[in-house]
Amino acid sequence: MLNLDASRCCHLLKQTTIAFAFASMVSVPLSIATLSASHAAEVGVTDKEIKIGILGSLTGPAAIFGTGNLAGATIAFEEINAAGGVNGRKIEWISLDDESSPPKAIAAYKRLVDQEKVFAIFGPAASAVGQALVPTLNASTTPTFVSIFSTPAVTEPPIPMLFRTGVMNDRQQGSAIADYVVDSLGVKKIALVSQSDEYGKRGGEAVVARLAERKVALVSNEVFNISDTDFTAQISRTIQAAPDVLIVYGYPNPSAIITRQAKQLGLKAKIMGANSAGSRKYPEIVGEAAAGTQNILSLKVLPEGDDPAAVKFRNTFEKRFPDLARQGRPDLGDVLGYGGALVFLEGLKRAGPELTQTGFVKALESLKGFETGLTLPTTFSATEREGNQSAKIVEIQSDLTRKLLPVVVQAKGEKPK
Repeated sequence: MLNLDASRCCHLLKQTTIAFAFASMVSVPLSIATLSASHAAEVGVTDKEIKIGILGSLTGPAAIFGTGNLAGATIAFEEINAAGGVNGRKIEWISLDDESSPPKAIAAYKRLVDQEKVFAIFGPAASAVGQALVPTLNASTTPTFVSIFSTPAVTEPPIPMLFRTGVMNDRQQGSAIADYVVDSLGVKKIALVSQSDEYGKRGGEAVVARLAERKVALVSNEVFNISDTDFTAQISRTIQAAPDVLIVYGYPNPSAIITRQAKQLGLKAKIMGANSAGSRKYPEIVGEAAAGTQNILSLKVLPEGDDPAAVKFRNTFEKRFPDLARQGRPDLGDVLGYGGALVFLEGLKRAGPELTQTGFVKALESLKGFETGLTLPTTFSATEREGNQSAKIVEIQSDLTRKLLPVVVQAKGEKPK
């Protein structure tokens, strides 16, 4: 299974210096210095430290992404601290688990802001959580940085204190997938099966809307729940429609099971998946039926690849988190978390020694084509909070290895806001 269970999370806790909070939202106290007089007016900043809150789903259905958000940020923050910190200040951080629950995420976010007094928040990591947080985020004066979840609810319209990079949002992603299967795969008979939550709903709606603009009607449109394990009914109806391509818009586990069951039931169509299912474990879970399937992927390199940046990160990750490495990681969420943290840290650097939340926001807005070597380039502006608006295509080969195709996709006609 791709999801990290509670015992694995406990092991991760023992490996890190982070304070986790589980269901009770009780965290291990961090040794945070009292705000100095010179920075008394700026929350979360002292002469020596910057206090960051990390919010993510460490347990529950979205744990593969929440633990990736945390692990990636941990490595980036430890690296910058080892190099002397950001403009002379070390990063201190506290992590809270939202348990993949929107109400618990709202409570955790408010705790980080109101009780922990953090300078900024890194996360959360699930679309359903992000969507539920929109009213809280709109009212917040705390900078929030997202690198994994993809609902457009937090960027369309923009939220002034929120920035996102790494992933392509689901409206753009669904539109890009629709164009890709029509233009690059050259098919007209298209079926869709999508997850019933915020993630699948937004992506699925975008696929349908773009195909309608292209005057292409779906031959089949099915929905599943994230906890489902038997998709026989949806797949049987899809097979009757005889599609050339089946688009699967869902999380890694259900997407993998759908692919395997579809091939077992005799589906002949090519399968095209969304970004979250772009896991390096996907071929292993699906087996031989995975060969030939494709996924949109919001990374510059594959985490298991031989690109120097990938090799360096993989080696660091495996040494830092051996327990997670035994699960076949680093994976998509880990790389997105690390890449996002590098962008986040660049913003802190550019904000200068007189660090303020307003200055941090302006520094992030100055990023143009910023590269991490692992994720796609980030560009923000005074009106643009969506840092990456493109993706690549990964295809599973006959030997079940993955290959990035020489294709970059994006929603047609998109212009920075």
